[in-house]
Amino acid sequence: MIARTQEREAAASAINSTSLEAAKIAATDGCEEYLRWAALFSRRLDSINHSEFHRFARALALIMLGNLPTKPSTCPFCIQYGRDRSCQGCGYAQVHGRCDRDDSSFSLFIEAFLELGRVIYQDVQDFQFEPLNAQPILKSWLDDSIQAAGRMNEFIGSACSFSTFTFMEHKAHYLDEMLSLIPLSLFSEEVAENCRIVRKNLLDYW
Repeated sequence: MIARTQEREAAASAINSTSLEAAKIAATDGCEEYLRWAALFSRRLDSINHSEFHRFARALALIMLGNLPTKPSTCPFCIQYGRDRSCQGCGYAQVHGRCDRDDSSFSLFIEAFLELGRVIYQDVQDFQFEPLNAQPILKSWLDDSIQAAGRMNEFIGSACSFSTFTFMEHKAHYLDEMLSLIPLSLFSEEVAENCRIVRKNLLDYW
């Protein structure tokens, strides 16, 4: 464990400030976009009837997933080393395996992440939720995810400088926190199982 931490610290220390700043900007954009959508969903929640709760939950989940910092533009390693796809000298690749390798940490995570999005999109079973049960669950999800995205946005935009290592740690924590907020009781067991797989693979993301 200590050796792995030292390897990650060494990899992060090689990232220049320009690459880190670009990743921060992209991650901020995702947070702010999600916050805009979440505010819109919050305003609409009181006006929908119980037959729309499942569709509402699916749409919110997909928007949330789409704005999490999983893209290359939010990764300082991809920004610095991946422009020509050679990844030459990338410390993340040395520690976790090249991201385009089937068995690399990132590949296992992102494939499970994309599969989660697919099963949520196709989760069209006609669930019958009691309105007094589903609505507060959705409200709690919105409130908690807004707070989490706000905290991440505030951290990135804080005046104090932070290292690439700290940024990657916060990013991994934010991903897991947002995934943990998905109310699995509003989805099928297939969605719940895929969410568990994503979070398990996320443990080795950084």
